[in-house]
Amino acid sequence: MRRALTLTIAAVALAGLVLAGATAAVATPGKTTACSKCHHLKSTVHLSVKKVSSTSTTVTYKVGVTGGKGITAWAVLSGGKNLKHRNASTGTFTVAKGKAIKVYGVKTRTGSAVRSFTSK
Repeated sequence: MRRALTLTIAAVALAGLVLAGATAAVATPGKTTACSKCHHLKSTVHLSVKKVSSTSTTVTYKVGVTGGKGITAWAVLSGGKNLKHRNASTGTFTVAKGKAIKVYGVKTRTGSAVRSFTSK
């Protein structure tokens, strides 16, 4: 009985470590460029980026990632800086007007999509 409990705990701990490693690989905060392993152009991933509001100095966008398989994430990069990222299929981000940005949507087992534009 005690051995079975120990093996169960070990199995759960190992599964947690594997999942934590996979999650950490998605939308890595320190990354400033796209990794080719997940960010290739042939993909069934669809990315939508829609303006939801603005002020005189900033713009807020809503991100949506659909299609494909695997862990879903998105990231906003500008000038070699990771502005925001989330391990989620939707979210929002705010940037200064006139900023050149790239928005990536990723499904880890399928690929990615990217949108490049200047915020208005």
